[in-house]
Amino acid sequence: MAIPEGGMSAERLLKAAELIDLDLLALQEVDFFQNRSNTVDQTALIAQGMGAQFYNFTPAIFGTPGEQWKAADLIKSNKSSDPSYSTELSAESKNYLANQNSAYGISIISKIPINEIRLLKLGRSPVGIPLLVPNENEGRMRPKIIYVSDEPRIAQAAILQNGITVINTHLSFVPGINVRQLQIIKKWAEHLPGKKILIGDLNLIGRIPAKILGWNPLVEAKTYPSWKPRIQFDHALSADFTAAEIQQIQIPTLGVSDHLPIAFEIT
Repeated sequence: MAIPEGGMSAERLLKAAELIDLDLLALQEVDFFQNRSNTVDQTALIAQGMGAQFYNFTPAIFGTPGEQWKAADLIKSNKSSDPSYSTELSAESKNYLANQNSAYGISIISKIPINEIRLLKLGRSPVGIPLLVPNENEGRMRPKIIYVSDEPRIAQAAILQNGITVINTHLSFVPGINVRQLQIIKKWAEHLPGKKILIGDLNLIGRIPAKILGWNPLVEAKTYPSWKPRIQFDHALSADFTAAEIQQIQIPTLGVSDHLPIAFEIT
């Protein structure tokens, strides 16, 4: 959900959310009271547009990506014996969000009741890499190469009332680091309840994530860049469901991201 050139107005985002007819939405690169995105809680705004009662924004950082930031403070929960070693936001971090300070992270928005949210720290790469990024020049999108430092990465598991656990994440763009993060999620997921589905921007192409996890790819589609998709960075995978049990859904063109969404229905 990267910010398109020209910024993102609250009205534009709300109108896009009203077109999303889904029971659950997992988002990455979500802003929370950032100046660049009209100082709104994007998660709450999208939930309003969808008519979804249940949602959770989990910050990866406080501050603004590419500018000044610090890692969000996640601490071990009181259930220290839980083999899923779930974490939660510290009291200081919760207070930071309550005061509407800027943050950036991932979100789950659901019409299905969420029984519990569990969090997992995935760390970050100590070094960044040169990346090819979108750049608007004279009305045309022309990619440019910039050096980008990595940010802390997290995973967010929503344990739903219907017996399914949805894991949402945005992995590092640094090769090798993202593979290790995916392996950590797999180990974590073994101790989460219910049938599991992993959704997110994994920064790994094609069938690589499925091979690393040994899970079933549920959707195969080119998702990046949104204006001329060539590769698949965005995935839905499961050890409990197969592609034969889902039906892919087409989402209207929303124009709010440099990635295309993937959507499906469990049949």
